[in-house]
Amino acid sequence: MGTELVGLDIGGSHTRGVLFRGGEPVREARSGSANVQNVSASEATRSLRSVLSELAAPPGTPVLAGAGGVDTPHDAAALADLIRSAGHLDASTPVRAVHDTRLILAAGGHTAGIALIAGTGSVAWGVDASGREARAGGWGYLLGDEGSGYWIGREAVRRVLRLSQQLPTAREGEALTRAVLEHAGVAEPTDLIGAFHDRPDRTHWAGLARAVCEFASSGDAAASELVAAAAEHLAELVLTVARALDEPLPVVVGGGLTGSVVGAELAALLRQRGLTVSLLDREPVLGAPLLARSPRTDPAREAPGPAPGTGGPASSSRKNHAYA
Repeated sequence: MGTELVGLDIGGSHTRGVLFRGGEPVREARSGSANVQNVSASEATRSLRSVLSELAAPPGTPVLAGAGGVDTPHDAAALADLIRSAGHLDASTPVRAVHDTRLILAAGGHTAGIALIAGTGSVAWGVDASGREARAGGWGYLLGDEGSGYWIGREAVRRVLRLSQQLPTAREGEALTRAVLEHAGVAEPTDLIGAFHDRPDRTHWAGLARAVCEFASSGDAAASELVAAAAEHLAELVLTVARALDEPLPVVVGGGLTGSVVGAELAALLRQRGLTVSLLDREPVLGAPLLARSPRTDPAREAPGPAPGTGGPASSSRKNHAYA
């Protein structure tokens, strides 16, 4: 690796870019999501172009990008092509795309361990010192993403709908109901059905997670139940990977829920199972220099394998090769 590197963290809600020199960040840029599972290809291109333009890296500077949905070598190559096109990069410029769990682990200072993303979506991935890998989750919101911000938002909507069918005297979840209705921009719980189906925007509904976590922190029973369920789901993702690798490995948790009550409950659950857990308190993109020095950054090997039992091509068919 040369002295300069562009690191990109392409999340479900935002894209974060950093220009490194000698392994140290010297310039940062942010834009909207460039993940084509969440936005159109044209919007992804605009976000990438904005970040790369603001970073203003010297020509030929290598790029290492982490993103959700990079589940196969085809996905990695397609995202690399999108980055080249958006940034008008020369064909000789090295561009590598990896699953964003790898940025999480590297940002935690580890080259071997288990990374969990608890953000708009959810997925756990681990690698041991020999390079053996395992993964759990990451199937997308239609098939999985349990415990994620989107999952919490959707479950909050479902909880409000159930509460609306109870007797009028029931006062449980009144604060949660008001927050959900306000977020959706509707007046009555029954209006949530149309609002949800008319706007299948994962980022929008994941935005409800913040309110749910705040209510849970203040003792709201309905919100606390959702938070506890989310933490259990996320813990199971990590434990699935830990069982597959069958050795004590450090766990690094990243994503938008990390600093919330969900992250705290999750860490407690995993520590009860004897795991060493750190809640990432720095941007995942800051793991790019360490990851770039890893021998496991060849584009043909960038994507963590599918979860056990899901099969290879089937796991990526949910998006029909979204970066293509």
